[in-house]
Amino acid sequence: MLEWILFPLLLVLAYFLGYRSRRRLSPGARGEDQSGPQGAGFPREGEAGERGYWEVWPWPEALVDRNRHLQALTPSLRQWFPSREPSNLLELPFPGLVEFHRELFEKGFSRLEFEKEGRWWRLEGRRIGPDLAALRLLEVTREMELVQKNRLISATLAHEFRTPLTALRGYAETLEDFLPSGDLPRKALSALKEHTERLTRLVRDLLFFSSLERMEVSGGEPLEIRSLAETAVELMTPLAREKKVRFNLSGPEGLWIQGDYDHLVQALTKVLENALRFSPPGGNIGVEWGRRDGEIFLRVRDEGPGVPAEHRERIFEPFFRLGKGPGLGLGLALARRIAEIYRGRLLLEPTEKGASFVFLWPEKVPSPSQKVHNFSKE
Repeated sequence: MLEWILFPLLLVLAYFLGYRSRRRLSPGARGEDQSGPQGAGFPREGEAGERGYWEVWPWPEALVDRNRHLQALTPSLRQWFPSREPSNLLELPFPGLVEFHRELFEKGFSRLEFEKEGRWWRLEGRRIGPDLAALRLLEVTREMELVQKNRLISATLAHEFRTPLTALRGYAETLEDFLPSGDLPRKALSALKEHTERLTRLVRDLLFFSSLERMEVSGGEPLEIRSLAETAVELMTPLAREKKVRFNLSGPEGLWIQGDYDHLVQALTKVLENALRFSPPGGNIGVEWGRRDGEIFLRVRDEGPGVPAEHRERIFEPFFRLGKGPGLGLGLALARRIAEIYRGRLLLEPTEKGASFVFLWPEKVPSPSQKVHNFSKE
């Protein structure tokens, strides 16, 4: 009964606070938003040569090639460049453009958010050809304000729920001891305690997510990726057995990253939990790690239905959920935020079947004394 009252309340509040308001803007012009990054908001490849499109289109958009050369530019985006005749993407006075451009052509889509003069902006890009990509600039100040309010109210709500939930659980455990086994009231109390524990976990996730949002990028200590993977899989093995799902681990020893052991294990368990939720009974979940392009990767691949193209980025947003599964939709948001705190990334790779999530971190080669310290923690 308690869950039927409190859990829907959490969902309704999360949905209301998660409302997004997007607007395309230039420094001196406003307009209504159009479709998302995979829709008609970007020009198609065939429109690249239509110069008239770029002269009359009111929104700040551009075409850029693999060498960062600008192939076309709308007047509203031209206003952002210091020079009157810009030729290179890096002439924009925005941070993080090198990484943005690299990811754009490697992954096919990239997003960059930054604050400038008290307003928040998002630069989005989508590859529309082998050597060509379309860019657009949106103001997301209102969206960021809503996100900040969302986080504040979520943290406050979690704090308010934590105390009564703890009291309810204590009362249920006390009364349960005085009732005979198998009695109907005892079964009802057991169900009440179980739902209270589940709500307590949800509240704990809300509080943890709120604390992560205030954390700065950190270094941490050297950690072996194999140890992280094995620990996380061990924690999730009881749930996997219930669903008759197998974990298949593969990867070399001696690959090291830097971070907090407990935080990164929690990030990985959130991704594994997501994979278990969508895996069919009797399925397999692959957990593999290795080295590529100077980075350490850890991939979790399931055999579930996969993620629709229009939701590939949204699944990392707080409170966004696919389907009617349990939880508040914080798991993947938590995992990505933890990865970012320790200079890593969490991405969803394109696959023909299932979903494939991959963590990427800079490689960290520890000293012998650091290795001893790390093993002593396990």
